[in-house]
Amino acid sequence: MPEGGARRPSPDYLSAARWDTTIQRLFAESVAADPEALLVVDGEERLSRGGLADAARRIRVALTAVGVRPGDVVSMQLPNAWSTVAAMHGVWSAGAIVNPITTIYRGRELEVIFGSARPRVVLATAPTSASRSGGAHGVDFVAQAREAVRASGSAAVVLDLAAVLAGVPVGSAISPSEPAPAAADDVALLMFTSGTTGRPKGVLHSHRSLLYEAASIGEVFDLAGDTVFMPSPLAHVTGLLYGILTPLVTGGAVSLLDRWDPEVATDLIERDRCAFTVSATPFLRGLAESYARRGSASSLRGFVCGGADIPPSLVAEADRALGIRVARTYGSTEMPTLCIVRPDDDAPERHSSEGYPIGEAAARLSADGELEVRGPELFAGYLDPSDDEEAFTADGWFRTGDLADLANDGRVTITGRRKDLIVRGGENISAKEVEDLLLTHPAVSDVAMIGVPDPRMGERACAVVVVAAGSEIDLTGLTAHLDRQSIARQKYPELLWKVEALPRTVSGKVQKFVLRRDVAAAVEAGLVEARG
Repeated sequence: MPEGGARRPSPDYLSAARWDTTIQRLFAESVAADPEALLVVDGEERLSRGGLADAARRIRVALTAVGVRPGDVVSMQLPNAWSTVAAMHGVWSAGAIVNPITTIYRGRELEVIFGSARPRVVLATAPTSASRSGGAHGVDFVAQAREAVRASGSAAVVLDLAAVLAGVPVGSAISPSEPAPAAADDVALLMFTSGTTGRPKGVLHSHRSLLYEAASIGEVFDLAGDTVFMPSPLAHVTGLLYGILTPLVTGGAVSLLDRWDPEVATDLIERDRCAFTVSATPFLRGLAESYARRGSASSLRGFVCGGADIPPSLVAEADRALGIRVARTYGSTEMPTLCIVRPDDDAPERHSSEGYPIGEAAARLSADGELEVRGPELFAGYLDPSDDEEAFTADGWFRTGDLADLANDGRVTITGRRKDLIVRGGENISAKEVEDLLLTHPAVSDVAMIGVPDPRMGERACAVVVVAAGSEIDLTGLTAHLDRQSIARQKYPELLWKVEALPRTVSGKVQKFVLRRDVAAAVEAGLVEARG
């Protein structure tokens, strides 16, 4: 079981008291109440609560057969598919902890995660598996996981999820007849998030904090028996919370999309009469453009947008195209939703602010303007207890690393980030991680990664490079170098700006605010090379 969690001082929250249950208990109750009710739509696949429960049971049997016990970590690198939903419920019913990993990660990232999480089992898919239950993306995730397990020194067993669902025997034939017990405040989720140091941090959430958060969003948007559209990865906190748990607590269903295509997304939303979604800026822009081309309103009643910078003009455009009120929000893996713009908010700031705190969530500013937060949905702590030392104040508030304005009435507006992250399409990219790899290129004397505002992706990564004397470098060369480093392609720089020297403080720190200030002029002057 992870060492972290439950270390932060926290007040008792009345609104979270009713969630004195677990995800697997709630799932079992929903299945017993109406086993034929639709729960997951995955392309042409339609699974009832009972059908998904049968698949989850097969996964639980396989996990316990290879030694998974309550409190163990089960990592999974899986697509947006019905089988992934079943896998998570299978893990929770074994009393274990779900550790979802985005499918964009490759060997280097997996090795770090497995070395920290020490999973008992890794669930993955192979290209030969059925397309909707695994093997998507054309990557042999099973082989990749086995290599990363070996490189990390982990003793994890790697299982092909499709083989498990097909009934291929694994481990011993002994398995418990009943799901393993758990408590509301036990750790249910271990999710790694990018940090400013290049080392990912493991975020720990309990059953209670996850269920409270999922229910709170359902209440704000009056969801009851509705279908949620989920294009965001189920391996992200957004996909897991609102694609898996919100339908569970509201008695609804989810329609999944694995590979983003705005036209396909529009078709699915209308076919499945989806009422609600939570996604990042690129998804909102894609849908706004798709619906504008079609000239018809959406069946969606609510679109919550977060995870990247959201241009106010885009919110207004999407409002018109979809015929709804887009709700800006602010949160993180650690604190999924601090605040949100509610559907009935008519204030002029609704297009530019992040709205008001939800329920008992609270916000305050430190003396230097950093946003500090707490609430029932706040995580229990990091996997590595040493990461908590700087993350929390002495009285239990979480330091977000972001700068904000707080209006007298409580409205929150994010004004900047302290964290050295580039947020591309809702994905956090650690600048230092990529900088460290680029510095191993012989033609790179010095480098800084910065985010350049982009209307579609929120930000794009720009490598600001000091070229070594007598050398030449271009974006193609940098990309080829990173191709050999086994990291996600989404982390590659999309812009290259070559400079004589990086601006630094007297103590030697790069003044990235100077680079961010000057990059627009460099683009205008044609000094920045762009991919494609």
